[in-house]
Amino acid sequence: MGIPEFQLSEWSDHETQDASKRTHAAIRKALDQYPPLSKVKYDFRLQGSYSNDTNIQDDSDVDIVLELQSTSHYKAGSTYDIWKLFRRDALGALKKGFGEKYVGPGNKSIKVKGRRRRLAADVVVCLPYDTHARNSSSVEGITFWALHDKRWVVSHPKQHSENGKDKDKRTSQRYKRTVRMFKSARNHLESEGLIGADLAPSYFVECLVYNAHDSAFKKSYQDTYCEIVNWMGRAHLGSLVCQNEQRQLFGPSPEQWSIEDAREFIGQLAALWNDWG
Repeated sequence: MGIPEFQLSEWSDHETQDASKRTHAAIRKALDQYPPLSKVKYDFRLQGSYSNDTNIQDDSDVDIVLELQSTSHYKAGSTYDIWKLFRRDALGALKKGFGEKYVGPGNKSIKVKGRRRRLAADVVVCLPYDTHARNSSSVEGITFWALHDKRWVVSHPKQHSENGKDKDKRTSQRYKRTVRMFKSARNHLESEGLIGADLAPSYFVECLVYNAHDSAFKKSYQDTYCEIVNWMGRAHLGSLVCQNEQRQLFGPSPEQWSIEDAREFIGQLAALWNDWG
C-alpha cells in the first residue's frame, strides 16, 4: 500500500512565510540604522528554503545574504581585508540592533538568535564573485571567508533560485511541493532514529530531487514518491549536479555530498514506503 496520499500531501505543505518576513525586516532595520553601513552600497536578501519556497514545518533558521556591492569605502587593498571590514560593520550593526547576547560569529555566517516572533537567522556576509561558464559567459555568484575552515567559499544562490523556479514551472508547480515532501520524509526518518541528523542536509536533498526528470513529477503524491525514489535507486549519482548547475552534487569538498550517505538515504526512503503501517 505504501505511504498514504494524505500523509504525503501533508508533508508537502508549505510553512507560512510570515515569520521569515518579520525576521528579514528586523535585520534590515538593524543594518539600515547603523551609521557605518550608510557609507557603503550592499544587497540584502533571503536565500535558502524560505527564499526558494521549499521551507517546511520544522525549518527554524532563515538564511540571509548580505552582499557588498561597492568596495570603494574599504580602501584596504586585499579581498580578504575588504570582506573583513564589511563583516566587522555588519556584526556591529546586528549587535547594536539585537544585543550582544543574541548575536555571534559562526563559521560561514553571523548567527542571530531567534526571539518571540522572530526566527533565528544566519547572515552570510559576502562579496560578488564572477564564475565563467563553459560558453565563456559570466555567472553571478558570491564568495565569503569561512572563519574556522580558513578558506574562501563560492556559492551561487541566485542560480539555485532561478533554476528552481524554472523547474517548478516546467512541472506544473509540482517540483517545490515534491522537495518539501522529501524533506519532511527525511525529518520523519530522523525522528524515528533511522538516519542521523547530518546524513541528508536539506540543500542536498533539494539538489537530488532537482536532477529527477520533469516527467517524474506526477499529479499524485504517491506516484511522484515512487517514481523519484525508483529513479534515485537507478541514477548514476556521480554525474548529478547541484541545483545551481555550477558544481557537481557529489565530491570531496565540504559543499558536496557523500555518495555513501546519499545511498543510505535513498535506501531508507524506499524502506519507508515498503514498511509503512
